[in-house]
Amino acid sequence: MRISYNWLKEFVDLNYSIEELDKTLTMLGIEVEGIIDYKDKYKNFVTAEVLSAEKHPKADKLTICEVDYGQGLCNVICGAANVAKGQKVVLGLPGALVPSAGFVIERRKIRDVESNGMICSQAELEIGEDSSGIWVLGEETQVGIALTDYLHLDDIILDVSLTPNKADCNSHLGVAREIAAVLNKKINFPSQIFNENDNSIDKNFEVIIKDAEKCPRYTARIIRNVKVKESPEWLKQRLMLIGLRPINVVVDVTNYVLMEQGQPLHAFDLAKIEGNKIICKTAEEGEKFVTLDGKERVLDSSMLMICDAVKSIAIGGVMGGQNSEINNETTDVLLESAFFAPSSIRKTAKKLGIQSDASYRFERGVDIDNVVNALNRAAGLIAELTGGMIDKGYIDVYPKIFEKMKILLRFERVNNIIGISIQANEIQDMLMRLGFKILSADKDSCMVEVPARRVDVGLEIDLIEEVARLYNYDNIEPDYSISVSLAGENMHKDLAIPPLRKEISDYLVKRGFNEIITQNMIDPKTAERFDNELVRISNPLGEELSIMRPTLVASMLRTIERNIRMGNRDLRLFEIGKSYHKVEGGRFIRGIEEKESLVVGMVGRRYPAQWGRDEELCDFYDIKGVAEEVFDFLGYEGLDFSKNEQDNLIFGKNFVGISKKGNVLGYLGEVSNDNLKYFDIGTKVYLLILDLSKFYNLKRCEKKYSKVSAYPSVTRDLAFIMNSNIEHEAIEQLILLNGTDLLKSLNLFDVYEGKSIEKGKKSMAYSLTFSSIERTLKDEEIDSIIKKIIESVEKKFNATLRQQ
Repeated sequence: MRISYNWLKEFVDLNYSIEELDKTLTMLGIEVEGIIDYKDKYKNFVTAEVLSAEKHPKADKLTICEVDYGQGLCNVICGAANVAKGQKVVLGLPGALVPSAGFVIERRKIRDVESNGMICSQAELEIGEDSSGIWVLGEETQVGIALTDYLHLDDIILDVSLTPNKADCNSHLGVAREIAAVLNKKINFPSQIFNENDNSIDKNFEVIIKDAEKCPRYTARIIRNVKVKESPEWLKQRLMLIGLRPINVVVDVTNYVLMEQGQPLHAFDLAKIEGNKIICKTAEEGEKFVTLDGKERVLDSSMLMICDAVKSIAIGGVMGGQNSEINNETTDVLLESAFFAPSSIRKTAKKLGIQSDASYRFERGVDIDNVVNALNRAAGLIAELTGGMIDKGYIDVYPKIFEKMKILLRFERVNNIIGISIQANEIQDMLMRLGFKILSADKDSCMVEVPARRVDVGLEIDLIEEVARLYNYDNIEPDYSISVSLAGENMHKDLAIPPLRKEISDYLVKRGFNEIITQNMIDPKTAERFDNELVRISNPLGEELSIMRPTLVASMLRTIERNIRMGNRDLRLFEIGKSYHKVEGGRFIRGIEEKESLVVGMVGRRYPAQWGRDEELCDFYDIKGVAEEVFDFLGYEGLDFSKNEQDNLIFGKNFVGISKKGNVLGYLGEVSNDNLKYFDIGTKVYLLILDLSKFYNLKRCEKKYSKVSAYPSVTRDLAFIMNSNIEHEAIEQLILLNGTDLLKSLNLFDVYEGKSIEKGKKSMAYSLTFSSIERTLKDEEIDSIIKKIIESVEKKFNATLRQQ
């Protein structure tokens, strides 16, 4: 967006140099990408008169011109066909830089004839689009006038880049507000004084909003007896300086107010509106509509249209239609100023491939409270410049009044975040200078009302950012000192969270896993596979990034698919990140809960390919082993792994739940074929999914040194035949329960079903190791323990001891 320095000075008493202004805007978060000083740009360009024009003796298409430029005469060779004696032109003298081409004009010989300058076209000067010939000025033009003085271009233009959150700065007035806040000066708002006739608009016109969600507010005025003509020079020059092409006085005023106040407007030819009414409603599916650029658009039922009693006349907030445009025959104008829902405008503009100045601003959010001010400002200018008269009053259809956001700001929190000490009254003063309203205050906090134009402010931290911004980041001194408390009892419990994340990450990396970091946003279709209650972004960058992810699994599977497609088929990956879920009330902001999760993924071979080992693919027990190792490393005991009969959206039936005392902590298993097909993965994927937010509250066992026994250990093997549906975990727990303190390790080393084993049965063989740090164990006491183990297993599981 281009900003005029002179225009800014009309709103705020600005005593900055252009360099100081550049620095100030950058500090405020408004990046200045370029500066155009027209005095420098058009240096050595002057008005001149062609005294004679003769054909070049050695070139049919060149003309030798004798030119008077006010300080003398010179010869200039010109290639334009329309150059002629007596014309007033723009002459570029040696040393001038031609804007459109980027070369410097020099004295040089062309076919043996010296040329001392260049007669320019509008396109070469970047003042207009005409490149067919030289720019012929009016006969009254005085010779020898600098081009900047002739065109009243004594201005400096700043080309600024705004981030999407700075919608309030999409205008000169918006930028002026920011500067006024820094300088602590008042804004000089544009005048809105105009006369009205006795013809009340309410009696002659009507506005109906049928879709208040897409069009929350619509206002209109009527200006009669206008004379549509070319705009005055001051208006044309102001628009051209900021890159807009003048069209006619009515359209130019709407563009002028748009760039002045950031509120898009649209002017309709009142005579072309049937039924004396405007209806805001969605289009018919497949409806065809010709926009102002002459292109036929095919609409759908999601697009907001501005209609009269019979037909559509504009695509709301995007572009008007040819069937109601202003032309030289227009006498009465209906002026529109409205607020359209940003999401609706963005979707419509994207579908139709239209990017206009109006849609750009509506997409980011305009000030719903400024709709009427902009309407009156434009109506007054149109009436003044066209000789028209404004009907009495205006229409304002506003079904649901916008409720301004109120935020509690804690002064101590401000100072803690920024890292300096700012007095409470200073904080409040800075916010009021930025346009915020202080509703109430005490020694600890204040209640702040956010103006409607500040669509980027919704939380306390946003207000703190505003204070830091106005205080000036350069004034915040860095503090490199650090204090460390070794008294663990004084450490806040939240400080234990980052170390746990780091422990998990470090452990997995050392085990050969690669950490991935992915987007928090995913597309709706993918998100709906894993959750029904989705957290939608109100102003997304696109449909593919419009949902806050309900699980990290989608991101993991996308990464796996991409790696496999690129030829990387043996994967050990993990991610620690946030998932987002809707909740009812409680402590969560706006009904959204953030959960921190760990997802571990395994794909491909168990071991790298090598000549001495057959290829083995990883399976369920590999991912289960990872879980057990992580829990053991972190010191979490008593976790249960149990099958669940219900289907899981990620695994189907191929998974087990991880819990402690009935509290579900996560899952692990094989990703369902349905999900593999959706993500276009042609191999098995095994995942471990943990809700880390629940682990932070679990007690971790203290790691202790275990003395190595100086006495020999005793190993006994037991094999049981039992029903096939009995799980190892249940047997393991029973053996450990009866094994006493002497049982140091238990290992399942064989599972067998088949020949010599009854159908529906299986053999499970265990190796038990006994040891004592106090003495050498005797066979009698080991036999007693083994006997007790055999009896308990046989009794509980109806098992029999398998004989060798």
